[in-house]
Amino acid sequence: MAITATGLGSGLDIESIVRGLMSLERRPLDVLSKRQSEIESKISAFGQLKSAVSKFQTAMSPLQSLSKFQVFSATSSNEDTFTATGNSSAVAASYSIEFLTANADHQLAQAHKMNSASFTDATFSTGAAGTMQIDVGTNSFTIDIDGSNDTLEGIRDAINDAAGNDNLVTASIIKVSDTESRLILTSNKTGTDNAISLTDNSGNVAATLAMTTKDAAQNAKFSVDGFLIERSSNVIDDVIEGVTITLKEKSDSSQTLDVAYDTDSVKESVQGFIDAYNEMNSTLRSLRLGGLQGDNALLSVESQFRSVFNTRPTGLTTSLTALSEIGIKTTENGDLSLDSSELESKLASDYEGVAQLLANDDQGFIFRLESAADALLDTEGLITIRQDSLDSQVDAIEDRKISIEYRLEQVEKRLRSQFAALDTLMSNLNATGNYLAQQLTSLPGAQQG
Repeated sequence: MAITATGLGSGLDIESIVRGLMSLERRPLDVLSKRQSEIESKISAFGQLKSAVSKFQTAMSPLQSLSKFQVFSATSSNEDTFTATGNSSAVAASYSIEFLTANADHQLAQAHKMNSASFTDATFSTGAAGTMQIDVGTNSFTIDIDGSNDTLEGIRDAINDAAGNDNLVTASIIKVSDTESRLILTSNKTGTDNAISLTDNSGNVAATLAMTTKDAAQNAKFSVDGFLIERSSNVIDDVIEGVTITLKEKSDSSQTLDVAYDTDSVKESVQGFIDAYNEMNSTLRSLRLGGLQGDNALLSVESQFRSVFNTRPTGLTTSLTALSEIGIKTTENGDLSLDSSELESKLASDYEGVAQLLANDDQGFIFRLESAADALLDTEGLITIRQDSLDSQVDAIEDRKISIEYRLEQVEKRLRSQFAALDTLMSNLNATGNYLAQQLTSLPGAQQG
């Protein structure tokens, strides 16, 4: 404060007077602050509403289109023999898989593994020198060996660190005994197409190592519906479209692979949708009684979702027309509940019909609910428009408060200046009065009578 009037000259409590007057002057500012607090509370409430609708929209994602229902499970009758998975390219069917102990042709794919001749110690010189080429299938790379790296350990490291060894082969050392060590080369991929071979381009490295096959490279072989299948890997994804088979071990009998719609995944997604809707509905109820009580925007959001539930689809290629027919029902407070057994039964008897009811790209319930949520959350949607409007109101109030604060500063300066002048005037008047009183007292006869 630039000017402070203490009231010493006048005896007035100027500070209290100014505070009282400024309290009256600040009333418009207090009204604006209260209004700003109310608006910010609404902004927070709309943030809760937006978050709830967004979570609901996310939960609908696995069910929002017919393609999302093209989810298949592949089931093995014996997972010790093979396992299987399916994707959206699969077709519901059943297959006979034979990976038989009694069939000499059946076998697991195997990586080629080689071992070197015996060397006394992995840290001793082998006497090898020159450039050795290592071929793995159609790929190859070379290593250079000289007196600086001619031990088994040096050769191992040269192979593993070679620039051209792009995860083709792994070199390791087995210490068989205190007087016997061997270099081991293992192809990093199974199948005969990934067999290892060594050649001396110069010198005697390959000749010195004298590598021999320990485990031969071989392809996987098994039968599907009586047809012998041969592949380089034990993980086969190109025999049955949309299905990946992983061979484990032979069995004594034929096994079955069943490919079917993954109803468990759909049930899980439906339950997730219901849980998210109920969470959103709980938020709406809370806001209806709190931060957005009586707000038309909240009523509009509720109305849009309610309208979807109350409008049956038309033109679908299914006789299903209501969510209650697949076990989804509405409770007294507007939440949703799921009869899992009823949904499971309907999925088993009319999977495509359930998909149409929920995800038809025009009339499906999930499709329409997702569209409603998307419209509400859009940058031009109702929720965003209301948030932007409220933000603008807060900005306007802030500007108004700055203006009022400036005016109040000027008013307080003026009041303090005026009271300071009054204090000075009264001080002067008091001094003058005291002077005159002294003069009158000193006049002749002033003490008489």
